[in-house]
Amino acid sequence: MMTDQPAEDAWRKLGGAPGLCVTCVHAKLNETHRGTAYLRCTRAAWDDRLPRYPRLPVRECAGYEAGHEGGQPARP
Repeated sequence: MMTDQPAEDAWRKLGGAPGLCVTCVHAKLNETHRGTAYLRCTRAAWDDRLPRYPRLPVRECAGYEAGHEGGQPARP
């Protein structure tokens, strides 16, 4: 994600509500140099039950783990 923009702006660029992903520790919000944002589930790398790029909004998820507050993802 681009560090010169607030995370809230990138969340808005998703084009839809992220659902559970906004507070999940496994959600990684990426933004391209052209300004397009997309959400990737990092847990999908080792948990075959989960899609790498989930359809939004995510309302149920077997791998959900709360950890972000207020839509502000933790920094890696």
